[in-house]
Amino acid sequence: MTIFGTVLTIMSQIIPIPAVNTAIFNENNEILLTRRSQTVREPGKWCLPGGHLEVGEFWLDGAIRETQEEVGITVTQAILCGIYSDPKLTVTQDVLQPEGFHGQFVVALFKVLAYEGKIKPNDEVDDWDWFSTDCLPDPMLKSHPVRAVDAFHFNGTVFVR
Repeated sequence: MTIFGTVLTIMSQIIPIPAVNTAIFNENNEILLTRRSQTVREPGKWCLPGGHLEVGEFWLDGAIRETQEEVGITVTQAILCGIYSDPKLTVTQDVLQPEGFHGQFVVALFKVLAYEGKIKPNDEVDDWDWFSTDCLPDPMLKSHPVRAVDAFHFNGTVFVR
């Protein structure tokens, strides 16, 4: 059965989860990716900095907070790059525990235009590095390669996927 078929089968058990990611580039136009530690879901996979929105939080505020928490830098300027909700990429394959449902991440991706500080990851990250668009690491969270590539090609028109 395809992921789309699986999504249809479990539709009543899918809960949308608002989330954010940031695309941060260095002077060589390489994107910052982090590797997930053993303390989080899908450990060992590379991803963009980000996470769940908190109750009552604005999208951009969540992106700034999550980036500060995960990689220690302060975002001072960012622009909305994309909105992502494609069930083929954003519905969790496994049931989230202890919640007992599949999550469908509805994600706002912000391209960071300016930041302050040095990268200093927290305990959710066990490694980080800068990558070019033609050399993304493996394994990555399944929805993150498209976001990273979109951020590389962002021209001011927001992607909706």
